[in-house]
Amino acid sequence: MSPQIMIVDQHNVAYFLAERGLLSFDSVVAGDFMIVDQSSRNRNLKILRRKSTGFFIKQVAQPNAEYLQTIAREAACYQLANQNHLFRPLRALIPKLCHYDPASHILIIELLKDSETLWEYHQRLGTFPLEVAKLQGKRLGTYHSKVRVNGQAAGLEHFARQIPWILSIHETDPMYLNQLSVGNSQLVEILQRYPDFQTALAGIKAEWKYTALIHGDIKWENMMLCRKSDSDALDLKIIDWEIADIGDEAWDAGAVIQAYLSFWVFSLPLNSGMSLTDAAASSPYSGEEIKNALAAYWSSYARTRGFTQPAARKMLNRCMTCAAARMIQTAYESIQTSPQISQHALCKLQMSMNILKDPPAAVSELMGL
Repeated sequence: MSPQIMIVDQHNVAYFLAERGLLSFDSVVAGDFMIVDQSSRNRNLKILRRKSTGFFIKQVAQPNAEYLQTIAREAACYQLANQNHLFRPLRALIPKLCHYDPASHILIIELLKDSETLWEYHQRLGTFPLEVAKLQGKRLGTYHSKVRVNGQAAGLEHFARQIPWILSIHETDPMYLNQLSVGNSQLVEILQRYPDFQTALAGIKAEWKYTALIHGDIKWENMMLCRKSDSDALDLKIIDWEIADIGDEAWDAGAVIQAYLSFWVFSLPLNSGMSLTDAAASSPYSGEEIKNALAAYWSSYARTRGFTQPAARKMLNRCMTCAAARMIQTAYESIQTSPQISQHALCKLQMSMNILKDPPAAVSELMGL
């Protein structure tokens, strides 16, 4: 990495924050300062504080074009929310921006106090509260209602308007399959074997719209439940806007449906040789509760968007097909280093095909609507 780029680590992070007026050395000396390294693809540091707001610091680990673009895109989302009145409603959906250093590719956002991901939340409770399902619909529906791109280009230069790659995965040339994991190559071969997959994915691409600034990777791991204080109601924030783009809001709205279904599939004891029916019966989570939660989510989303009944039904069918495509992507991502396709990935593919063959029937069966 270039010597001009500052690397923030556990040894200098206090100085870095103090120089930018984000904390005082008195609080560090007083012990109100704890550092947790959460690096993964990026260099990530959590700064925990009891008396003041903590911070989440993200810096690219590799200064290649792809990594630099992702952090610039995420920073652009925060800056749009703060500086562009058309995108101001986005502020309610994301953590507060504390600092962005484009020269060193460092993004600092507030650390959400007492927060947990929706995945952790549902796993801890072992149930699917309707109020949380409605909260997802309300927050996402409010954002999609108020933030419309409608051909705007100014300030959106970081967003390439690309269609999600998973919608073209079946077009992979067979000669390149050996560059994938065995599990991924098997998944692609299945998609190429069944024309229904190819037709459905092509259909989503053909109807793709560029009407919203979408997150692009909505999943329960990126959705955080939090409270400002013990007396406040639960709130929802969405993090990791690295692959945000100008695109189709049905992709994000459908991703929430996918999150419920993938969570349920993940719970199934498929590796024990059980049939799918027996595995479903052995799941610790109630399929009926998921159905009710999905219905509550969609009713809240459609009501917040102000849809008429015909418009809501048309949008729901589109979101359901997007959910199926997102489930294919989740399956693909889960086996990127696998020596063979997993039973859970196969289950997701089967569920995706069932949805894509008849979206209205899937709406009825999976959501009771």
